[in-house]
Amino acid sequence: MPAPDDQPRNGLSRRSVLQIGGAVVAAGLAPPFAAGTASAATRGTAATGTAATTGVAATTAARAAAASTGGPIMNDPRFPIGIFWPPPPTETTVERYREIAAAGFTYVHGGNYSNSDVQITTHMLRVADEAGVGVLVEDPDVKWVLKNMSVGDPAQPNTISEDELRQRITTAVNRYAPSWRAVGGRLHISSGSGDGSIGWVADGMAWSDYTLAFDTEPLRTGAGGYAQAGWAFRIQDERNAYVWLLSTQGSNGKAVLKKAVFVNGNPTVTQVSLPYQLEPGKSYHVETTLSGSTITTRIDGVVVDTTTDSTYAAGSAGFREAGPESAYFDNVVVTGAGGAELFSDGFDDGLGAWRLPAGAGYGAFAGLHLYDEPSVGQLPLVAKAVAMANDAYPDALSYVNHFPGFGAGYEQAARDVDTPVLSFDRYPILANGEDLGYFENWAQVRAAALKHGRDSWIYIQSVGYANHAIPTKADLLWQISISLAYGCKGIQYFTYWTPDPARGEAFTTGLITVDGKRTRLYRYTKDVNANYLAPLGKQMLGLTSTAVQVAGLANPPAGLAPFAADDLVSAVSGDPVVLGRFVDADDRLHTLVANYSRHESAHVQLTLPAATESYAPRRDRWVRERDGALSLDAGEAVLLRAQ
Repeated sequence: MPAPDDQPRNGLSRRSVLQIGGAVVAAGLAPPFAAGTASAATRGTAATGTAATTGVAATTAARAAAASTGGPIMNDPRFPIGIFWPPPPTETTVERYREIAAAGFTYVHGGNYSNSDVQITTHMLRVADEAGVGVLVEDPDVKWVLKNMSVGDPAQPNTISEDELRQRITTAVNRYAPSWRAVGGRLHISSGSGDGSIGWVADGMAWSDYTLAFDTEPLRTGAGGYAQAGWAFRIQDERNAYVWLLSTQGSNGKAVLKKAVFVNGNPTVTQVSLPYQLEPGKSYHVETTLSGSTITTRIDGVVVDTTTDSTYAAGSAGFREAGPESAYFDNVVVTGAGGAELFSDGFDDGLGAWRLPAGAGYGAFAGLHLYDEPSVGQLPLVAKAVAMANDAYPDALSYVNHFPGFGAGYEQAARDVDTPVLSFDRYPILANGEDLGYFENWAQVRAAALKHGRDSWIYIQSVGYANHAIPTKADLLWQISISLAYGCKGIQYFTYWTPDPARGEAFTTGLITVDGKRTRLYRYTKDVNANYLAPLGKQMLGLTSTAVQVAGLANPPAGLAPFAADDLVSAVSGDPVVLGRFVDADDRLHTLVANYSRHESAHVQLTLPAATESYAPRRDRWVRERDGALSLDAGEAVLLRAQ
């Protein structure tokens, strides 16, 4: 596809080689969800060759001001490694997604008709959840609206209001996002069905007389709405159980204990007034003891109610929220009548012991892939869509990817679009040589990301297509090493599955063939991800880029500054290398020395302090660097640090 008239380009983009097809199915409303924590980030100056004047603290402040936490991908201690163009719907199986995980990928994007309709998308989430892979969802409804509708301008044809766009994005988020999540060592339930959703301890259905104890922090619904935390016991199923609720819905804002006995989904409700108001941000310790037909409830050690009811004699224990209600729960302990502990959970190890409610969303949901390669003129719309997605579910990544050669557009996107990530695509492995505009493009993205506290991500080429060669293992390493030298915090492969050549663009070989067979690229990628990118990338997540330089090259391409000595590397001689300069949170100097060539090995001599270490990815350890003599295979890099 040609470049937009207002935006010159220096390379072929993913949009130019893949126009994703598929039917669009409009979706109905679903219950709302929410949650969150924050990630490591990058910060420094916009200059390519000068030392950073701002540090990690400035990045932390910039990230804290963002509405989105980045969700599971950016809060995962692993380096983000993703794919675009996953298996097609007919091959969307647990086995196929375990194959993706086995190759070292942590998440997938849409594409390959996985976003053709909501049913296919939710099936992909179920499969990915079982395989332990995250998904950045391309919702078909939201995608169609953003691509085809004018928003908020009644003078234009095919116009919807901003409120309508917000509703569609919120509906999409609610369709996929998990309402039960372990967040920061607590269970956060962010919503339930309209009638209420009960989840319970999976192995507790035979319990009869016991005490359920836990801590809870009820959270307000909406802007200043009521707060309510519900727990359930002697549960038969989601429609038959005792449900007690600690609520702010008493008279004059006082707290109340609501008591509901659900039979076939129909509750009989009574309530007990409490002599205090619930304080925002405060946790309350609750104990409910079951002894025959007697049910005794204590809050913060004080008996607040004793009820006699014989509807249910046995059943598990758990929690229940309805509609927009949300609460935190923690320190769950169930003890038998004789005092023996039957169950405990501090929510440090996920929710594997719990039977989650039906319709509780998908654990694989990592965020929405909202837009691919917007023009400069589309950035205001994209910024609105991202803000709406952040509001609907902050604990996810609202993701946008940008053109290669976007120039000043990177600065505008990093400034105005409130996502933690500044992502772009550029595929440099040409049929004849490489695209040397790669360096200048990376310098532009790096500058914008550092200035605005974003993490820079890239798609690397992992497929052959028109005028582009099938990458070798060294080509994968070279793209990764150069990207890391510029401070990249996330690598995505384009493509995983080989697109059908009938689509055009002469696609040849990706990691998996059109008919589902693994290629050499799959084997190369599995080794590169496991033994190079994942361990090395994890070391670099906490580093801040300060400069990108080149040594040993008489006429370097734009985007590379000449070598300048610092206290870690004071001299370089030998073959051409790219040096990414970094500091960590303690201002300790690091340098990534990357081979400039993707074809030949490089031999360089560095002048280093006596106390210097190099990182060995295959052994995942730092070792003493003895003499500064480095031999780098084609495309390879070595990370050094002051000891």
